[in-house]
Amino acid sequence: MKLIRQNILSSALCIILANCSISAFAKDDDLSMDELWGDSSMNTSKQVDEASRQQFTQDKYSMFIHWGLYSIPGGEWKGKTYYGISEWLMSDRVADIPIDEYKKLAKDFHPDQFDAKAIVKLAIDSGMKNIVITAKHHEGFAMYHSKASDYDIEDATSFSGDPLKELAKACQEAGLGLGFYYSQMQDWYEQGGAGIAWTDNNQKGDFDSYFDLKVIPQVTELLTEYGPIRTVWFDTPGGMTKEQSMKLVNLVRKLQPKALINSRIGNGVGDFSTLGDHSLSQVNHPGLWETIDTTNNSWGFAWYDENWKSGKEILHRLISTVGRGGNYMLNVGPNAKGLVPEYAQKGLLKAGEWLNQYGGTIYGAQASPWGRAQSWGDITVQGSVIYLHVFDWPQDGRIHLSGLKNRIISSTLLGTENLNVLVSRSSKDWIELQVPVAKPDSLVPVIALEVAGLPKVDDTPGVDPDIRTTLNSAFAKCDGCTNQEIRWMQKFGDWNYANNLMNWSDDSEGTWQINVAEPGIYSIAVEYSANEIVDFSEWIIRFGDEIRMLQALDTGERLNSKRQPKGRTLYRYRTDAVGVIALKAGKQTITVSPKSKVVGGGINLKAIHLTPTMK
Repeated sequence: MKLIRQNILSSALCIILANCSISAFAKDDDLSMDELWGDSSMNTSKQVDEASRQQFTQDKYSMFIHWGLYSIPGGEWKGKTYYGISEWLMSDRVADIPIDEYKKLAKDFHPDQFDAKAIVKLAIDSGMKNIVITAKHHEGFAMYHSKASDYDIEDATSFSGDPLKELAKACQEAGLGLGFYYSQMQDWYEQGGAGIAWTDNNQKGDFDSYFDLKVIPQVTELLTEYGPIRTVWFDTPGGMTKEQSMKLVNLVRKLQPKALINSRIGNGVGDFSTLGDHSLSQVNHPGLWETIDTTNNSWGFAWYDENWKSGKEILHRLISTVGRGGNYMLNVGPNAKGLVPEYAQKGLLKAGEWLNQYGGTIYGAQASPWGRAQSWGDITVQGSVIYLHVFDWPQDGRIHLSGLKNRIISSTLLGTENLNVLVSRSSKDWIELQVPVAKPDSLVPVIALEVAGLPKVDDTPGVDPDIRTTLNSAFAKCDGCTNQEIRWMQKFGDWNYANNLMNWSDDSEGTWQINVAEPGIYSIAVEYSANEIVDFSEWIIRFGDEIRMLQALDTGERLNSKRQPKGRTLYRYRTDAVGVIALKAGKQTITVSPKSKVVGGGINLKAIHLTPTMK
């Protein structure tokens, strides 16, 4: 029997009972968007099916699809455009659309151009190994034929098919992995779905009823009616209890024992970790993890969002994620007709051409033993072969690499001719590769270094003698300050991330250990943010016995910004040159410290940039 909204609303008595989690499910405005993601730590389940673990480690690259009723307005409501992520349009944080108005969109949903086989072909031609699609997003609308709710594509629209069944069939025929996204805590259509505060007079439901009468039945449908599922992708657990998270985990284990569950199931019981939206990690992480990203800025289709990533940019982000040890899942947002936007397809297919030739450097690859990006690109590893992915081709034909301890057996510029590359040791800590001055005809040229044994490196950050080196704060030590990643939104849902040295004390000090390839004169620039309280503060950058000074400027950072959830800070960064300095070759230390009493916590120091000059 179908569950109708009134069935859920009738459980008002539960609010009075002691077993209702009233405080846990206050209005979701009480939690910021990133807090709704729950714990994304790397302490994930050890009960992962071994074959599934190996599959995850091998795949590296997947397609995410956000598609729902929100694809119809595409970020606009009653003539007003809401800039940011369009799938949150209904939320009271965006357009605050009443349920009775929003649900009328279903009558206009006619995705007659949806072609499951074409989407699967796009994923395969793009080099992707899985597809994860939104079965139910926060709007509460099921994009498949659900027996547990009338609010689904079968009953609420004139569309006669089940797109998830069509996609499941196409994936099985093509040998592509399939996963379903399901919003388990947020459901703005249902009372009890954590969208209305328990103290609100309009609250007539309870989460337990919603969870048991809609979530469990719908997840059961997805796990039993669509064939083998590789990924069950939950989102925004918010204040769910561990018992509730485990109820879903046990359901998946019973019905799809080979499926992996992401960390947004909540309470640290997932099989792999999902970083924050659009988060590209600066550091390596252990275990199974992924980062999720978009082909433009929004997840769902947005009529105004034409900021498409090129094939080259997609590859840079994919390679860097694999270089940190993770998987990369890249989103497309089909329009209301079911079509993937043309420019999204162009970028994906261009990257796919490269992967068709160089995929062996990505699929199944291990993280870079250096633990960070290089000045010229990034690194992945397959056994005893190190792959240097060169984002910025050198104008002088020299590529420098520090810290490699292994003997090099061979060095090859991959491509049509697979040219041998001359390698020499410029010092005990550095090797130099001589490559053609002309950039190869490849979006990202790759050099393969075969070494004796598994790679062993000294991971001290190297300062390149030819191009700018960025010393990210993620790799600094902090005494008397904190070293942490912060995140903020420029537009709604458009997340930005930065590692910082921050919260300084009067006698604090940030320290980088570096290894300079060649002696020379380098220009120094500091990238930081500061508010009006920190304006005019002075900072010492010390290189051995020499110092350079930074007077911080107000960068326009805004405290209690209305653009941020719960009035948090909107960060603005700038990069200031502070002078030049002669550096000797070899290992040395850079320190940053306040010159006098710290006010307002001091600057947020993101990075120091060293650029060779005066050659």
